[in-house]
Amino acid sequence: MRSVFSRTRAAVAVTVPLVVILTATVPATAHDTPPTPATGTAASPGGHDHGDHDHAAEDLVGVPMNEIERAAKARSDEVTRQTGQRPGRRSPKEQAVADAIAAAADPAVSGAWSSVVNTPVVPVFNAMLPNGKVLMWDSVGDGPAESYSDQSFTRAAVWDPATNTSKRVDVQGYNIFCAGYAQLSDGTVLVAGGNRNTSLNGIRKTHLFDWRTETWRRGPDMAAERWYPSVTALPNQEALIQGGGPENAEVHQTNQWIRLLTGFTTPSSRLYPLLTVRPDGNVDLVGTGTTMRTLQTSGAGTQVATSLRDTINRDYASFATIRGGKTLVAGGGIVAEDGKVSVPTRTAVIVDSNGATQAQPTGSMATGRRQHNLTVLADGDALATGGMNAVVSDGGVNLASPVYAAELYDTETGSWRTLGAANRIRQYHSTALLLPDGRVMTGGGGICGECQRVGYLEKNIEYFTPPYLYGADGQLAARPAITGAPTIASYGNTFSVTSPQAGSIVKVGLVGLGAPTHGDDQGQRYVPLTFSVAGTTLTVASPANVNAAPPGFYMMFVVDSNGVPSVARMVQLTATAPPAPAPVRLTIAGPGDRCLDIDHSSTVPGTKVQLWDCNGTGAQRWTHPADGTLRALGMCADVPAGNLRVGAPLRTDICSSVDPAQKWTVNANGSIRSTTKPKLCLSAPGRNNAEPVTLANCNGSATQVFRY
Repeated sequence: MRSVFSRTRAAVAVTVPLVVILTATVPATAHDTPPTPATGTAASPGGHDHGDHDHAAEDLVGVPMNEIERAAKARSDEVTRQTGQRPGRRSPKEQAVADAIAAAADPAVSGAWSSVVNTPVVPVFNAMLPNGKVLMWDSVGDGPAESYSDQSFTRAAVWDPATNTSKRVDVQGYNIFCAGYAQLSDGTVLVAGGNRNTSLNGIRKTHLFDWRTETWRRGPDMAAERWYPSVTALPNQEALIQGGGPENAEVHQTNQWIRLLTGFTTPSSRLYPLLTVRPDGNVDLVGTGTTMRTLQTSGAGTQVATSLRDTINRDYASFATIRGGKTLVAGGGIVAEDGKVSVPTRTAVIVDSNGATQAQPTGSMATGRRQHNLTVLADGDALATGGMNAVVSDGGVNLASPVYAAELYDTETGSWRTLGAANRIRQYHSTALLLPDGRVMTGGGGICGECQRVGYLEKNIEYFTPPYLYGADGQLAARPAITGAPTIASYGNTFSVTSPQAGSIVKVGLVGLGAPTHGDDQGQRYVPLTFSVAGTTLTVASPANVNAAPPGFYMMFVVDSNGVPSVARMVQLTATAPPAPAPVRLTIAGPGDRCLDIDHSSTVPGTKVQLWDCNGTGAQRWTHPADGTLRALGMCADVPAGNLRVGAPLRTDICSSVDPAQKWTVNANGSIRSTTKPKLCLSAPGRNNAEPVTLANCNGSATQVFRY
């Protein structure tokens, strides 16, 4: 990294006063003990489907938001009248001081912040898309989610940072507030869980956002309801869904089925776990608790090992994978430090996943931070923005102790330095995201009970231009350009990149597309690439294997000898996905959002197959092997005496790979047909527990749609 302190121009100190599915369930008595509703798992009563459509998101044109947003605005106005200061912002006097400091600072040392730009939704959840735009969403309104009886939609938008324009793409049917998400190998955003009701119970639903068409569709249902889970893309192009209430993890498979991992459990705390893919393809859970876990996701899953990260419970910390197998975890928690009590730590550690997972202390930030964001930059360093440096109330908002100044972590020296100060307080529900042009977009804050009480709401963004984009004269630097590069690259190979400045390039790297919320960004990672130079051509070696960089889209940056990065080119790393495991439907969800279930988990032939509340037990784990049978508990779905007729009830029987009454075809439209008599479909006309599943003439009605 270039040294900005070697310049003759004096650096101005930037210190600012700190102010403010195939599923069915059986009776609980007949199954394994289900999780308690308090954990937000599948044992909680299921919500009603608001339209079981392939495309669950259309713009909610005309939905009135005045009533929804009135309470938060009224509180903010009241605080402003009482104090003369808008919650989340400096006082006019403090702002004048901050503006003067920013105007006098050398942006080549401190970077520079843009003005504040309003957004159509609060950017609580952001996902970088392969076209350079940003998917963002919040909830059903500006107030806390628990204050709304209607949870049947989500405000969402696609934001274009190049033009500061947006398009509304609201979700219909469910509120995906407090979901987990990550980009899959084709750039599709997988969103798992969300908010079901005023009790803040989770949902089993997954949603998929297609960045090409800018539309949503329903994904497969999970076995358990989740609220505050994390999702991380895996090297085999599956995606791990962890946390958010249930102790068992799940995997979104490449065949669009979801597999429950029964081989290990992890703490069920409803707090986004910090997950990173290891160089061996396994996953390290590095926070927020003190115990780290190495998890293997193949088959039923295995917990390979555990180790201690440090002694601080780093809730609401942030993390960033800054090199292969190296993850920076900084801040968070509530500790006594530097002679103060009830403060977040300013310490940081590097978790090394190369071999047995271990953590070593690294440089500490200038101030403790909680509710902040760490963002991997174009040159592989990391930026800390936002947060609070003292904890009050629920630890989500403290407008009296914000951290405005950004800090830069130098990955080569392991040290931090303080940069310029933002214009707005970014605490609970704020985000930060690296853009293809090398800037960082920060935004959000608000939508919580304490937020509403203090009048804190930031439905806006601001951009930070890091020091690496400025020259010694304080003006924007001349940037190296990528004039030619592939859009697709394979592993263990080389590809050519052309640049007029090729001779001055000292670094080439990939940055994974960000997906930040609550300080937890499962998408970002920096992958350095080796290269050689001949004329204007860089011959770049792609990552050796999928474990080094899971398949998907990356921003490729080249950096010159002055430390200035190019504008990124999007490159998709592709690989042939291994065959998906045998399909196991944990949620063959029929009418009433209930699951296909074997009555009382019985293995006696002739047991009724019914609908029941989804609970993830063995009576609801259905496989559909190559012989065309539907199997659970070692039994197969059949009809009495093999009589395939209208009205025949579905029963279990001893499996036979040649019995024509046990052959079933699972169709993309949700119907399950008899392979022998394809005009007959499974049907459940009612919506109640113990509703029998029968055969009926196929007609495409909702009673014959079984959501996977």
